[in-house]
Amino acid sequence: MVDTQQFNTTSSMGRLTLNVLLSFAQFEREVTAERIRDKIAASKKKGMWMGGNVPLGYDCVDKKLVVNEAEASTVRYIYQRYSELGSVASLREVLKEAGIVSKIRVSKAGRQSGGGIFYRGALYHLLQNRLYLGDIVHKDLNFPGNHQAIVDQDLWDQVQTRLAGNRIESQSGKSAKEPSLLAGLIFDDQGTRMTPSHAVKKGKRYRYYVSHSLINGPRSDAPKGRRTPAGEIEQLVTKRICQVFQDQALILDTVTNHTNDLPEQKWLMAKISNLANEWPNKTPTETRQLLLALIIRIDILPEQVDIQIRPSALVQIAAEKNLTPLVINGPCITLGVDAKLKRTGMETKMIVEGARLKQKPDRSLVRLLVQAERYQKRTLKSRDKTLSKWPKKKK
Repeated sequence: MVDTQQFNTTSSMGRLTLNVLLSFAQFEREVTAERIRDKIAASKKKGMWMGGNVPLGYDCVDKKLVVNEAEASTVRYIYQRYSELGSVASLREVLKEAGIVSKIRVSKAGRQSGGGIFYRGALYHLLQNRLYLGDIVHKDLNFPGNHQAIVDQDLWDQVQTRLAGNRIESQSGKSAKEPSLLAGLIFDDQGTRMTPSHAVKKGKRYRYYVSHSLINGPRSDAPKGRRTPAGEIEQLVTKRICQVFQDQALILDTVTNHTNDLPEQKWLMAKISNLANEWPNKTPTETRQLLLALIIRIDILPEQVDIQIRPSALVQIAAEKNLTPLVINGPCITLGVDAKLKRTGMETKMIVEGARLKQKPDRSLVRLLVQAERYQKRTLKSRDKTLSKWPKKKK
């Protein structure tokens, strides 16, 4: 603390002196923080537990983790049941029916917490906590801990394998009977991401994409939120994407930007054009992977649907390269489809009026593309000639 009255801060020398003192104070704070971080890192490398909430299965004795056998049996049961069920949601229901609750903790002030049902997030954290394997984690590094392990290596590996498999299925939609093909891609006209949802009426399942604002609260709190029929918007998008596969001008421009090799260009163009014919035979997982590769985002507007795509992805799709993860650079275009929602009776339908490109065609570019395609066909027929040998068109 500095008494500013000792300095005449109206003068340049007074302000300089005060700033120097403040800089040293900041330097001291940063050095202290660095020493604390280094101390924590060094202690964790030695396998020491550095405090925090004591996890289920352990007690804290003299600042060390000691196995609580009653709770440890619960942890092993949770790991074993997940290994058998393979579903956190099912595991949560099993624990709820068995009356197994989270760890009860009492603070120094006497306040009690915990003792409630397990939530999905807590179960995911428990199933991936390397403390139960006997390790101490610091950032991305693992060190042998000074405490005793509760879960053996075989059971740990089984659980992590199932978690990883479920994560992949969740991303691809493979585990769903009717996967949401556009999950993560679709937004309403307020720019809010729309979430897959469903309702069951008289035994029939209706799928929707719902604005996130409607999921978190009632319609009165989100009057502009949207609920779009999933099947209809998915059909609209996939149909428009199939039209992209048949757009020869777009394909030619994309392929020529990728390679100058004429045989490779011809092969890629044929592969891309054939994707429209192969589309009906693809599995939902394959369809979703293709949509994720090609589409950047989809905006549901009052009178139309805008589909933003990256055409350069067509080359990677045609070459059948790994699409996950997919990182492709290149220009983007927006495909607009005139469509709007209309309520018919108790249901909401999407009325499609037509498909169009949002951008107006560039006539000069179209003329150059036609000319390029003509020269390409000539070159493919007579490879011994160059462009300079072709007779120029008389004016």
